[in-house]
Amino acid sequence: MKKVDLHKIINNPKNQLNLYGYRHYFDTFVKLYKKHEIPNTLLISGPKGIGKATFLYHFFNYVLSQNEKNKYDISNMKIHSENLSYNRLLANTHPNFFLVDSQDTNKEIKIDTIRNLITFLSKSTYSSDLKIVLIDNAENMNLYSSNALLKAIEEPKKNTFFFIVQDSKHRILETIKSRSTEFKIFFTKMEKEYILIELINFYYDNCTSSKFMENLYFDTPGNILKYLSVLEENNTALDENIISNINFFIEKYKKDKNSETLSYISFFIEKFYNKLCLSSKEKFQFHIFNYIKILKILNEMKKFNLNDKNSFIKINDILINETK
Repeated sequence: MKKVDLHKIINNPKNQLNLYGYRHYFDTFVKLYKKHEIPNTLLISGPKGIGKATFLYHFFNYVLSQNEKNKYDISNMKIHSENLSYNRLLANTHPNFFLVDSQDTNKEIKIDTIRNLITFLSKSTYSSDLKIVLIDNAENMNLYSSNALLKAIEEPKKNTFFFIVQDSKHRILETIKSRSTEFKIFFTKMEKEYILIELINFYYDNCTSSKFMENLYFDTPGNILKYLSVLEENNTALDENIISNINFFIEKYKKDKNSETLSYISFFIEKFYNKLCLSSKEKFQFHIFNYIKILKILNEMKKFNLNDKNSFIKINDILINETK
């Protein structure tokens, strides 16, 4: 049984009151902040679902809640639910903070959003002259919004800080990257296990986390919780028969057309072929050829918006042939 609405929490990092596994990164940022050495533009890169935005929201709360009641609990890396800055960020009403994001992975971050950001930068704040800008899912910016952002970060005003979060599998405008100080987020498998165990223990009652550990070879703790929450929301289990999970997400994509669902399909297909190659080493090259072929079909679906019915028929034919 879930303790909270996991699907709502995991899809919105600003809701996550607990931060796990980021002690080293957090302490580094705090030291830089205390020494007034935080760069004006930081690029936080790493795999999607590793907790980059959650980490930043906790750092923002540490900075913004310094003189408030229920300020950030740095020893436990925890946000107090009744803190003023936390609740202002939840409501998108904090005078010192601006969010640029596109949670819907099917949508671009367009230039109008950056124009709103520029308006925010031109205004004075109420509580102090500090301005914090978070650009989450920066890979979703189109060329026009990227160029507009570039102009904003080229000559930042005093006490204005840009935090750009990027999925390391995708590229952003090279000129933005060159003007940023990059922090690459990386965790070992043991560190990812710790994070996943803590998350599952917090969000679930009577749940054995060990059965999810093998998935960390293929994905991040956040992504694992995302597809687990989708499966649970639809009363579907993480099946030992991987094909059944692939079929579940294929049917889901046919309904929602969300590219994130395609990433779940890719995950389970990778897991399927890993298991297949280990059990049938004599056909290793044949399996790898088919795996690459399926990934190409999925990538072309994303890139060219191909007919999903025909694409899934091709994928299904390949998988059926593999299971004979």
